[in-house]
Amino acid sequence: MTIVTRIKKGILTLVSLSLVLIYCLINDPSRDITLTLGLYAGSSWDVPNGESYQVIDQAIKKFEKKYPNVHVEYKSGIIKDDYSSWLANEITKGTTPDVFMVLPDDFNTLSSIGILKNLDRLIKEERIDTSLFYQSALFAGNNGSQYALPYEINPTIMCINHDLLTKEGIAIPSSNWTIDDFYNISNQVTKDTNNDGVIDQYGYYGFDWQDVLDCYGLQVFKEDNCHLDKKEVKEAFLYLTKLKALSNGYQVSSEDFDQGKVAFCPLTFAQYRTYQPYPYRISKYTSFKWSCISMPGTKSNTITTHLDTSLIGMSSQTKHQEIAWEFLKMLTMDEDIQQSLLDNSKGASPLKKVMLSKRTKEILAQDAVSYASLDSDVLNKILENTLVEPKFKEYENILEKADYLINQSIDQGTIDNDLNKIQKKLENELK
Repeated sequence: MTIVTRIKKGILTLVSLSLVLIYCLINDPSRDITLTLGLYAGSSWDVPNGESYQVIDQAIKKFEKKYPNVHVEYKSGIIKDDYSSWLANEITKGTTPDVFMVLPDDFNTLSSIGILKNLDRLIKEERIDTSLFYQSALFAGNNGSQYALPYEINPTIMCINHDLLTKEGIAIPSSNWTIDDFYNISNQVTKDTNNDGVIDQYGYYGFDWQDVLDCYGLQVFKEDNCHLDKKEVKEAFLYLTKLKALSNGYQVSSEDFDQGKVAFCPLTFAQYRTYQPYPYRISKYTSFKWSCISMPGTKSNTITTHLDTSLIGMSSQTKHQEIAWEFLKMLTMDEDIQQSLLDNSKGASPLKKVMLSKRTKEILAQDAVSYASLDSDVLNKILENTLVEPKFKEYENILEKADYLINQSIDQGTIDNDLNKIQKKLENELK
């Protein structure tokens, strides 16, 4: 037996003994453990969800059955808008939950200042196969190291009005379409259909400046700078200006889309699945046939789809690291729990197996009904190729300021001339 072989065997023995010790500690009946969980009520995606605690309660029941000496507790009724303040207060008091949901706005800060536990060692020691997650979803919880795991995801998809395109004799685009296809079709369908001198049919609704930057594959914000003055950014905004000009100054509305007057509309997956009054009534009330594909790119098969990710992490100060880690894994890696999340929530699962399961295909078929459809293979392809937002502490703040300045400039029709001024303002904010 070589030295290397003996070392490998020794390491495996130590890991095995460690796992046995952890199991014994967790399941020691004389050692009662209360594990605290931080979460908010409702949907992560701001769509109606009356069963927000159902999956969590199911996971807790399963976990407590597996570990009878462990009790998991959480405070209910915290709405998403209040969650950051509540969590900050718990951190200040020294009562940070052992395991807690992490809002995108908070992740960069919490991972940077040491509140979130670095999971790298735990993942490595247990040889966790991270390829079971969609990689963009996993990376959403990474800030140099893995500080959180994905719990639920929500991609942006493009909805297509089949009936309108068929009426105009236009082929339905496939998932490898381009921004040129998007513009050309929008140009073709934008018209006055009743000859009264007013445009009453439109190419798109809801396609904004962030969408067009995604379609160009551009990330313009860095930790210490922004790059709105790049040639490609100017090209993207010029493209958006051309698109907006098609409607001749008319602000296309969601009602126009609902009434079948619009060819394209970006929606999140959660919006697609929601059957409620406006703005989530499209699936329930529209009478035209529609389907969803990926967002267009500058070239075919370009990665252009934005992905929002709901994260869960564990406190770096938890006194119950082993059991907290086990619970975190159950919430994010247990296929039964994740399948239940897809059943009862409106987002998608970050687990590839769940999104490709027979049950998921059935759910999508139920969501689709007769006039709307999203094929599971198409959705999987979208999720395999998604964009991840930058990771730095001030990103959410700078994005909010950029959104205000850029939208104001676009509305005034001066975006080409204003980009350098906007660039300087945002650079000053980043200093």
